[in-house]
Amino acid sequence: MAFLELTNVRKVFPNAQTPAVEDFNLNVNAGEFVSFLGPSGCGKTTTLRMIAGFETATSGSIVMDGRDITPIRPNQRNIGMVFQSYALFPNMNVADNIGFGLKVGGKSKPEIKERVGEMLALIKLEELGNRYPYQLSGGQQQRVALARAIAIRPQLLLLDEPLSALDAKIRLSLRNEIRSIQRQLGITTVYVTHDQEEALSLSDRVVVMNRGLIEQVGPPFEIYNFPTTEFVASFVGTLNLLKVKVIDPATGAIQVDGQTFFTGRPLVNHAAGETAQIALRPGIVQSRQHGARR
Repeated sequence: MAFLELTNVRKVFPNAQTPAVEDFNLNVNAGEFVSFLGPSGCGKTTTLRMIAGFETATSGSIVMDGRDITPIRPNQRNIGMVFQSYALFPNMNVADNIGFGLKVGGKSKPEIKERVGEMLALIKLEELGNRYPYQLSGGQQQRVALARAIAIRPQLLLLDEPLSALDAKIRLSLRNEIRSIQRQLGITTVYVTHDQEEALSLSDRVVVMNRGLIEQVGPPFEIYNFPTTEFVASFVGTLNLLKVKVIDPATGAIQVDGQTFFTGRPLVNHAAGETAQIALRPGIVQSRQHGARR
C-alpha cells in the first residue's frame, strides 16, 4: 500500500467555469520525493493545499498512511508545510519560530530546546538562534521555514515553490540542501515547482500537470526522454518538432527530407507510409554505424 493516495480528487472553485483540478490519481511511496511540475494555473498548488487541508476537495479522497484525511482539519493531519513566502513570525526569533509548532503541540520546554538545537544544527544556523527574520538573508529565512516544518516530526512534508524568491546561486545551493535533508530524514515529500530543472534534479518522480489534469507521471529520465504527450514534450526541456515519414515501424526507420534515420524504439502505433511527428532533443542524434554524437 502506498503511503499517500489521492483517488479521483477534484476541485471546483465557486463560480469557476472549469475545475482547478480534475480526476487526480496518484500514489506516493513512503520516503519518496515527488514533484508537481507545470505552468502557473495548472492546479499543482491547489492539489498541494488539498493534501495539507487548506482547501477542501470537491470530490475524491486523500489517504495518508492508511487513514482517510479528506475531512480532517489541517492541524490534525501531522503534515509539515514550507510556503513560498516563508511565513515566519516577525515578532519571534529563529529559535522561537522553529519551536512554535512544538509549543502548540504541548511539548515541554526542555523537549523544545533540545529539538530546536537539533534543527539549528541540521540547517547549519547554530549561531543565529537569537536573530529575528528581518536580520536574515532570504536563503537563511527559507532554512528556518524548513526547520520549523520538520521540527514537529511530520509524516509528510509539503513544499510550495520554496525557492522561487531566491537568486539563482542561492537557489541551487538550497535545492541541494533540501534534497540532502530529505534523504537524511527519509521523510515523504511533495514539492511544487514551475521550474523544470528543479523538478528533474530533485525528484524520484515528477508529476507533470496542465489545466488541472495529470499529463504524465514518471522518473525524471523518463519524463525528459520519453514524453507521452505533446505538452510534456514541449514543456520539459528544449526540443525540435519534425514531420517525418514512417518507413519501417518495427525497426523505427523514418525519413526526413529523403534522409533515413532510426528511432531508439519500434514505432508500435504507426504504419509504414504514414506521416508522423517526432520530438527531437538537441544533442541526442547518433550515428548508427559509429555511435558518435552528431
